[in-house]
Amino acid sequence: MDNITHSLFGAAVSETLWAALPEPTKRSFAPQTRKAFFLASVVGNNFPDLDFLYAPFMHSNPQLGNLLHHRGHTHTVPMALLQSLLLLGIVSLLQRTLKRFHFTVEWRWISILAFLAPLTHIALDFLNNYGVHPFWPFDNHWKYGDWLFVLEPWAWATLTPCLFLLAPTKKGKALYFLIGFLGLVLSWGLGVVPVLMCGVLTLWTLLLLGALTFLKDKGKIFLTWSALLALLLVFKAGQKSTEALVGKSPLTDTILSPLPVNPLCWAVVTVETTPTELHLKRAIAAPFPKILSLKTCTKLRFFSSELASATPDSQVLWETEHVVSLAELRSLKEQFCDVRDFLHFSRAPYFWKDETGLYFSDLRFERANRRSFARIKISSHSAPCPNSRAPWLPPIPLAD
Repeated sequence: MDNITHSLFGAAVSETLWAALPEPTKRSFAPQTRKAFFLASVVGNNFPDLDFLYAPFMHSNPQLGNLLHHRGHTHTVPMALLQSLLLLGIVSLLQRTLKRFHFTVEWRWISILAFLAPLTHIALDFLNNYGVHPFWPFDNHWKYGDWLFVLEPWAWATLTPCLFLLAPTKKGKALYFLIGFLGLVLSWGLGVVPVLMCGVLTLWTLLLLGALTFLKDKGKIFLTWSALLALLLVFKAGQKSTEALVGKSPLTDTILSPLPVNPLCWAVVTVETTPTELHLKRAIAAPFPKILSLKTCTKLRFFSSELASATPDSQVLWETEHVVSLAELRSLKEQFCDVRDFLHFSRAPYFWKDETGLYFSDLRFERANRRSFARIKISSHSAPCPNSRAPWLPPIPLAD
């Protein structure tokens, strides 16, 4: 997920703890405790993404370094525990240096937040189709939720009303208002969200803000988390319905992603392995056509502008197909180190050659004829290959 979402979840967790504590307990805390709760939870929820500082340097091809080591070791449970200890060390250092924090009994609660924060980050990142591998070094398989888009304004619209009302300062209220407003502006303005869903998102935000105004703090917290759970269940229903439309057998993998703000339109990539070939197909699916038709989905900027028209009663429109020779793919894997390492990341790999060189990409991230961040030019470096320092197992095994 994006870092605004991670930060909002961190803030929501800290406010949940603060609201849950009895008033006598809070009165015994140091004056800066609520701020320390907030910082520990928000900063800790963003700690795992500090991998951007070193990921490009972990491979001779910086782009491959980013693909392999973003959501790498920092997004694992063992490293999350170390991040929690580091965060507690930072708080302790600030207490000693600034002489403003005098925590005693507060440390128990700060420790809980510091422990939960990076684990919450990993759980949120699991929800989309990029994947994580949280149980390294015991399990090096990628884990994919295929549940939410990587940037989801529903989270902003649901969390910011509560945080706006609970914020103890005017600056905090202004920040949460701006984030919620930005989510609505992006939804209305980028052309990737149908007008129906933009309207629903806006109405949801206003109704939630109105309902929360009449509740006490604990009621605000309860309603907000309940609303988030309801949203997750709606997206899960969309995922299950899309899976039923596409089918699983005899597919090797089915990769799903809803569009932003939109459980009614889904991007689908299927992977089928035969003895000699890898068949990749990309589609658009509308699992609830009576609410939002496939034709409406195909007109969104998220997809290719060259799509064929969907028939009125269809729910799936196949957009692109690639057939990859397994023999050639294995040959390139043996010949080029970059190919070997790219296959440890890619769920739907395909390649092409032109006068400028050999290129690989992952079909799940190709959108509307734009250059994908997963599209790389293969360098000429060949075996023996250096260690990629990424122990993740290939999503598609290429046994001979």
